[in-house]
Amino acid sequence: MLQAILVWSGAVLAIVVLLLMALGPVIVEADSWWYERKHNRKLAKKAAKAPAAAVAARPVHKSAAPHAA
Repeated sequence: MLQAILVWSGAVLAIVVLLLMALGPVIVEADSWWYERKHNRKLAKKAAKAPAAAVAARPVHKSAAPHAA
């Protein structure tokens, strides 16, 4: 009985290790894609906040102001 348990647990462990080795490149690619997406979101948030402050600080010339009716 103990031998059967050890054989089955060894077989399951071997299959898991083989799957991890076979899917290793896919896992690495997915992880790098996820990190790049997260990094791009942070940059987009920074870029969205920065121009609004820079534009608001500039004076508007009278000729550029909208005309009142």
